Amino acid sequence: MSKIASALKINDSIRVKTFELASNKFKVKVPLSSEMEAISERIKSVPKEKVDARFDKMVNNVKQESVSGVEFVNDDIVIDGKPMNLRDTCVSVIQMEQRILEYFKLLIPESGDFSDITYEDIEAEFPMSIQFEMLERITESIQPGYKEARKN
Repeated sequence: MSKIASALKINDSIRVKTFELASNKFKVKVPLSSEMEAISERIKSVPKEKVDARFDKMVNNVKQESVSGVEFVNDDIVIDGKPMNLRDTCVSVIQMEQRILEYFKLLIPESGDFSDITYEDIEAEFPMSIQFEMLERITESIQPGYKEARKN
């Protein structure tokens, strides 16, 4: 227990916020600044192997569809003369999946723990729209006013 927590006689429960989604109540632990920095780093750092695997999967999907006006140039897909910057897209998709995973790990489960949860576990359980809604609710819980601040 920290000096402040001891003096005020508080425990970690002060860092627990709740929210409701579709009549389900969720608890989320608000991370300390240092924990949030570590989360941000894990979201930003995308292994090259993961990008390469996602890129190959996306390219193979396009190749199988035999769409007219599609070329493969300089390790990218060009559609009707416009480069798609597919590698950048892969990085963005992987970072969003990692953000969802990291924020889900902030949820406090009723039983067990989320230490070994993967994005694939989340994807198998929740459609993308629910994932985004959960991400929004968790963000509102851990960073109240963040959405309004971003508008300015």
